[in-house]
Amino acid sequence: MAIFYYSDFKTEFKSSNFGDDVNPYLMNRLFSPELINSEKVCVVGVGTLINDKNISKLQSYSKKVVFSSGVGYGNLPESFDNSWDFVCVRGPNSSSRLGLSNDKAICDGAILLSDFYPVINKSDRKIERVFIPHLKTHWAVGQVLKKIVNRVGFFYLTPDVPAEVFIEKVSDAKVVVTEAMHGAILADTMRVPWIPVSIHEHLRFKWEDWFFSLGLEYETHSIAPLIWNPPRKAFKRAIKLPYQFYKEHLFEARLRRIMASSQPILSPDSILKSKKSSLYDCVEYINEKYGRGILYNDK
Repeated sequence: MAIFYYSDFKTEFKSSNFGDDVNPYLMNRLFSPELINSEKVCVVGVGTLINDKNISKLQSYSKKVVFSSGVGYGNLPESFDNSWDFVCVRGPNSSSRLGLSNDKAICDGAILLSDFYPVINKSDRKIERVFIPHLKTHWAVGQVLKKIVNRVGFFYLTPDVPAEVFIEKVSDAKVVVTEAMHGAILADTMRVPWIPVSIHEHLRFKWEDWFFSLGLEYETHSIAPLIWNPPRKAFKRAIKLPYQFYKEHLFEARLRRIMASSQPILSPDSILKSKKSSLYDCVEYINEKYGRGILYNDK
């Protein structure tokens, strides 16, 4: 597949991750088979992918076509050669770092998912609250975190479940609290109000990129203190148990305050619609230029 995304995540960590796995689900629905199967043209898709480490993996392609990707998690070269076609990027932070014009800063392509999966009417949604940790936070603190958020009345949803399950649960929620950015993106496009939080994992640059792309003012709610899964060794567990219970209590109190005082976010319908339209214009351009059913001839 000539779609580049962070597929190495599954190899490196032996785990799925919705923010990466969304690519094959979405891109196969957007781009022509000729382009998907190309050996010369690569579409750089959804994710924080524009960095030196990933750029080095794409040298075998004679054309790299960027569709809604974001900058982050590394460095950038001083310039890009003409093998790169930056059709659109995630937001203004990315376009600024890349020296692109403002019209290239459209949005994360995952907002198009709501055109391929049913958006549930607000009155028909069955899950009161969904809590989504960043996957690495889940690995570090999931045992304790799930227990806490269940007490507060949340359904605990991790980004490593199958993509269809993740989409189904988010779509069926009345509100989503999420540390995973693609949990927020999916909730927003499914018209589910969302609250961003940070526990262990939060890259402000990419979150701002997403917020600003929709004309939203950046915000997040830090939940402290940091908590961890219980130590494996019984002796260490016994020593740390009282302190762990104390931190759990503080963490739960902070989460309850956030729920009581925070206004969930939802981008305006008109802006979301406009951003989708612009992304589809980009899809049409890419298919027309690079996926006509003939081999790309480097012109």
